[in-house]
Amino acid sequence: MVTFGRFSWRIDALLVAVMGFLSACAYTGADEGFYKPVTRKLTWFSYVAGDDIRQQCAAFVQDQYRLVYNGVYDEQIRAYHFVGSGESGRYNLRIQVTEEADLSSLDTEQASPDLLQPWRSRESSTNLPQRDFELFVRALKSSKFFDSVPPTEKLPSIGFYWVVSGCTANKFHINAYLWPSKRYRNIVFPKLLSTWDFTGIPINPPRETSNFSIYGTNNEEEFRNHFTLEFSRDGLLKH
Repeated sequence: MVTFGRFSWRIDALLVAVMGFLSACAYTGADEGFYKPVTRKLTWFSYVAGDDIRQQCAAFVQDQYRLVYNGVYDEQIRAYHFVGSGESGRYNLRIQVTEEADLSSLDTEQASPDLLQPWRSRESSTNLPQRDFELFVRALKSSKFFDSVPPTEKLPSIGFYWVVSGCTANKFHINAYLWPSKRYRNIVFPKLLSTWDFTGIPINPPRETSNFSIYGTNNEEEFRNHFTLEFSRDGLLKH
């Protein structure tokens, strides 16, 4: 289930109104669309839940995996997506990192300014051989991705966690690792991902947070992008 307060985007009233349709928008697997700020906002919960991977898993020729890191939603989100490259035994790793919008980067003096520039992510793409992909899968196995149940705790937008979804041999899997926990301490895949990450943006490390430390108030009406995720009894991420 997803619960959220005022899920605004700190821009004009039109985009704030669009956010009201968040929970109804499904991500279909069109990666090019996801990398656009508006599409990313509208399909975020579905994307994290791996809905597109789950729905298409039976037809995949090559395995796919998606790893999403929430380092306080308003501060940093990272997405890593492994897909077959079309070449035998090779995989593409697409990486996207989005941080808090920097309005100073908006150049309004251009003839046609990019008004969404402050919200665009930094991206990188790497083509990996089969041996590197197998190394990654072993890291998932060492992190108990395939043989442990998802956490029962809620995943807050102001927290730090990984959500991993994937299709292996045409079977869908999803799991999560919430900080602080023994599960989180024992994961090994983040270090491996960092060796293939050329965005130049370091990971936002976990720390204790509170609504007041993030939003500067305990008034829920003032919270931005405030939500929680949780797993249902069938092991899927509710939204």
